[in-house]
Amino acid sequence: MAPDRGFPARIAGGDFDPEAGSREPLDVPRGPQTPRAGMTLPGLVEEVEAALAAARGRIVKLTSSGQTVWVKRPRRGPGYTLYGLHFAAAEALGIRLFRPPKVSRGPSGLAAEARRLAHLQGKGWPVPRVLGIAPDWLALSDNGPSLGDVVAGLQVPERSRMLRAALQFLQTLHASQGWHGAAQLRNLTRLQDGFGAIDFEDDLEPAMSLESRQARDIYLFLISAARYADRDATLVPQLLEDALGRASTSVGAELNSAGAKLMRAERVLGWIAPYLGRDGPALSAIARAFRDR
Repeated sequence: MAPDRGFPARIAGGDFDPEAGSREPLDVPRGPQTPRAGMTLPGLVEEVEAALAAARGRIVKLTSSGQTVWVKRPRRGPGYTLYGLHFAAAEALGIRLFRPPKVSRGPSGLAAEARRLAHLQGKGWPVPRVLGIAPDWLALSDNGPSLGDVVAGLQVPERSRMLRAALQFLQTLHASQGWHGAAQLRNLTRLQDGFGAIDFEDDLEPAMSLESRQARDIYLFLISAARYADRDATLVPQLLEDALGRASTSVGAELNSAGAKLMRAERVLGWIAPYLGRDGPALSAIARAFRDR
């Protein structure tokens, strides 16, 4: 039995209301709710509640009616200390693009992600389908394995080719006036016919322009891909040339502006990069790629 927590869970069909959770309560259907084949509201809710009760992780994988379902609990972090450190680092570099996003916590965060997924699916983006939502969980369809896991198991030449193709996919989304917001490798997926995207929880600054959002996407992709630069010295320069070659004039200007600041920081602080976790060497590799162009 699904517990009563203020509003009942609902299954989202083709008519899932993208505004649900903002101005209207989620327990008010906008029309007949059509679950995926074989799924019923009581069945999915009971399976989700049972899976959450048996697991401690924030994201839980289960199988319902032969289909893989991913269930997310509300997000609670990162904490204010980590946020402050990331914000201070971005300010020290003078790169606004690197400011950490705000986090939508609790039931409102789940509803916000559901709204954006419904909107993006309506635009034809390859994103998960919202299967159901409740105050303490969001159920999504499977959208393929994480690209981060996929490329980790590839040999260098194949990995580099796939990363370049994935960046092209991301910039194709940009060409349709879109952006991801958290375009690291772990938030892109490998599909049979290309790539997909997952995890739309981050809230960027409302005042950030579309060009800045897209440039930030590209930097997040480059930073996560640059972690393989020690195994392929040509990877980051190739990705950077690809990104700048496809970017609009305004997005290219954003990339080059941030790149100039990275180069200055790398000249002064490059020696400390190896001690700054994974992102330090990655940023250093991007700075060198700008320098050597």
